[in-house]
Amino acid sequence: MFRLEKFYSPEFNPQQYWDDRYAQEHVAGKDADEFKQQDIWPLLEKHLEKGKRYLDARCGIGGWTIFLNDQGFTADGIDTYARTVRALTEYNPDLHVKVADVTRIPFADNTFDGVLAIGALEYVENRVPDALKELARVTKPGGWVLIEVPVINSLRRWIYLPLKRLEQNWKKQRGKKPTFANYVFDRTELRELLKDAGFVVAEEQPHEVPGAGNHYGLYTNFPFLRGSEPYRLNLLGRLVKAISNAISPWIASTGVIVVARKS
Repeated sequence: MFRLEKFYSPEFNPQQYWDDRYAQEHVAGKDADEFKQQDIWPLLEKHLEKGKRYLDARCGIGGWTIFLNDQGFTADGIDTYARTVRALTEYNPDLHVKVADVTRIPFADNTFDGVLAIGALEYVENRVPDALKELARVTKPGGWVLIEVPVINSLRRWIYLPLKRLEQNWKKQRGKKPTFANYVFDRTELRELLKDAGFVVAEEQPHEVPGAGNHYGLYTNFPFLRGSEPYRLNLLGRLVKAISNAISPWIASTGVIVVARKS
């Protein structure tokens, strides 16, 4: 894992910022097609069954929790941001959402048939193995986890991350205080972490935001590839994406999606 850090001004509180932002960005009124268009959905749909119980771990603004329940599945959610959870329960009092961290999930052993951790593990500072073991604890034997995290692709490994390491070291030498932002995962290391937690990897695929001219990783990591809209690439960016994907989808893939079964 590569540890990404940010350097905020002393008066900025990132916890408060995200709590305020998430509380205002619940997904009420979003079309279900926005979720069905994501490359996560076909993989997730293969493993979902009506009448079984699922957990959306670190559900954020509740997108997948609400969507799955709207599709007739039973999905609980947990998140660390209290205002976000309150906004979700005010939007739909029937939603089962709790304030909790993925390292301390408030459910009994073997509760869930499947667990989603989409955009979750990368924010668990210093305790990713603990979080995976906790996901395993609440998953039934034979049940599954679907995990999506940012991945160390080839462009990141050889260009972006070395530059980011130099930038972080330079700012620290100038006396700026770093704040943990998130991890970027090596695929091999992630498989080993899952194995240590008691899971067996069943499927793995690259992950990207939908849209032929869109790309989250290239847009955020390389500003000179940005178009005029969020995650929209300019001509050079679309060319880099096309060439990379023609060789291998892992060269520029923003994330990795893994489905693993509990032993």
